[in-house]
Amino acid sequence: MSSLFPPGLGRRVGYLLLTLPLGLVYFAVLIGGLASAVGGAFIVGIPLFVALMFLWRALARLQRRLLRRLLAVAIENPYRPLLSATRLGRIRERATDPATWKDLAYLLLLMPMGFASFAVVVCLSVAAIAFLTIATWAWAVPDGVDVGILTVDSVEEALLVTPLALPLWLLFLLAVRGLAALHGAVARALLSPSPDPVMAARVAALQDSRARIIAAADAERRRLERDLHDGAQQRLVALSMQLGLAKRRLAKGEDAGELVAAAEQELHAAIAELRDLARGIHPAVLTDRGLAPALRDVATRSAVPVELGDLPEERLPGPVEAAAYFTVSEALTNVTRYANATSARVDVRTDDGHLAIEVSDDGVGGATAGGGSGLRGLADRLGALGGDLQVDSPPGLGTRLSATIPLDQPESAARAEAPSADRGAVRRRVLQSHAVVYALVMTFLVFIWLTTGAGYFWPQWAIAGWGLVLALHAWFAGGGRAGMLGPETQPDR
Repeated sequence: MSSLFPPGLGRRVGYLLLTLPLGLVYFAVLIGGLASAVGGAFIVGIPLFVALMFLWRALARLQRRLLRRLLAVAIENPYRPLLSATRLGRIRERATDPATWKDLAYLLLLMPMGFASFAVVVCLSVAAIAFLTIATWAWAVPDGVDVGILTVDSVEEALLVTPLALPLWLLFLLAVRGLAALHGAVARALLSPSPDPVMAARVAALQDSRARIIAAADAERRRLERDLHDGAQQRLVALSMQLGLAKRRLAKGEDAGELVAAAEQELHAAIAELRDLARGIHPAVLTDRGLAPALRDVATRSAVPVELGDLPEERLPGPVEAAAYFTVSEALTNVTRYANATSARVDVRTDDGHLAIEVSDDGVGGATAGGGSGLRGLADRLGALGGDLQVDSPPGLGTRLSATIPLDQPESAARAEAPSADRGAVRRRVLQSHAVVYALVMTFLVFIWLTTGAGYFWPQWAIAGWGLVLALHAWFAGGGRAGMLGPETQPDR
């Protein structure tokens, strides 16, 4: 028996029957008020629209209470907190709150939904009750009751069709359940809190920022590893070679004081560079004076005579200077260790938005870009900045290492464009919402004009006036400035 009369059936039926009168009242009041506000004078129309806005927000709160009590659909308060200290500011915050316009859409949709709900509930319930009681009244109808398969004009025939009341009642229960679920779904979609597009953009930006921080931390660890290999380790290698030379001179009874003094200076320089690396910074000369002085310092410390060609005297972006410094340092170290060269040349110049690096020697050649961890590390460093590394080293003809680094880093441009892209997406969504509300209201105004049979097409003024406002909104949203309902006009959360 409980399956034929489930708990809450009366509340659901009551809500479905109540939607039609409420929808008719809401539709008449809101459409009439909007027509008067849009078609009225500026002085009268604005206050009327503000009053109407407060009214439909109150009606939406009433609907939320009815949904909670009759359909057990609990909907949280969707409105943004009012932060302005002035009355005009609070009115503006309400008008720019998306929940306000979703309330209006829901109240206007309630009338057609109410028609459908009322018709289905009344027709099915009346039909089920009629078949259940047909035996008590059908025989009294002079011409009988036509039920499709036969005409009932006697008690026997009425008792024959009475069992049809059960499937009709089950169909009624199914329809009530489905309509209640439909009303609940529409109410949750339009009356529930919606994600703030500005806040969603901020959350997305924070997520991207967190990903970049993780990637930057990993890249920083790799940078320290490369700096240690390309900088301090090379000094220690040079120190080892100088001490080896000093040892051989001492074994021959020659004076090695000059080499020992140079080794001591190299040792102090290596200690200083290790201290800089421990602090996570670049070599002091690179940070303080720039790339050209740092390269001159590298050239004077090289065991192979180095001729310096073009060097950029202007300061470059920090990552570019560091990459260029360690590229030259690694290349000269390889020349000293493997090339058996008598001279080397370094050229660093800016060319068409790139920094071009070239290190050549007259050694034995035969080097490859993937032949050692040092060159692989340089390739990784340059690749992270959008640059590339090429090694031309035919056997017996020396080696030429070429590298290019973009001066305008893509990552920086992407970070600069991300906020504007987020703002553009928000503007487009707000403009789409504005257009939907405009189309909905204008459709209802035209519907009223058609049903009333008025000869004068009075909705034209509302269509033209509001259409001009919508066109201006589209123009602002698509241009350099934010739309009139863009994120800059939204109250902070």
